[in-house]
Amino acid sequence: MKRTTASSSYCVHAGMLIENIKIWLVVKPLQFFYGRKRLDDKLDAMRNLPENSIGYDLAIMLDLHNLRLIPGFRNHDLNHLVLGYGMEWDDELCMQAYQVGNGYREWQCFVFLSSAIIVPTLWPMLWAHFQMGRASVSINELDFETCMMEQTVVVRERFKQFKTNSLKAGLAYAG
Repeated sequence: MKRTTASSSYCVHAGMLIENIKIWLVVKPLQFFYGRKRLDDKLDAMRNLPENSIGYDLAIMLDLHNLRLIPGFRNHDLNHLVLGYGMEWDDELCMQAYQVGNGYREWQCFVFLSSAIIVPTLWPMLWAHFQMGRASVSINELDFETCMMEQTVVVRERFKQFKTNSLKAGLAYAG
């Protein structure tokens, strides 16, 4: 019993560490250096797009997490929306595993995914999401600029992704 509690406590602390690394060493510096007026104007325009469109839903998702658009990471945020992954550290790691399985080979994906080394209890889940990515239609051709007006539900259907709204989906797929 104590072992489970210690393991859970470790996982919580490791998750907090990963989340802080993501926020303070990646997100905040990128927002400071790159998330300037031009992209703030773009985000404002997205908030005025029709409801249930990719652009509108993406703007709302970023607003809910107090985030802004960052050059080079717009497709990353789009992938969160289309794939249904949350923005907490464990969902972020699962999405990175999914993307690597799906053929995404960007350095930032591997860097963030490597932080999972400190959470071995999550490795089976990451493997399951990697396998889901391998089994899914490639999301690499999804482009931020060209799909802003499309309905979110239509884009999700076009890519025929597995339902990944929670970590339990990875376990269900792996099981």
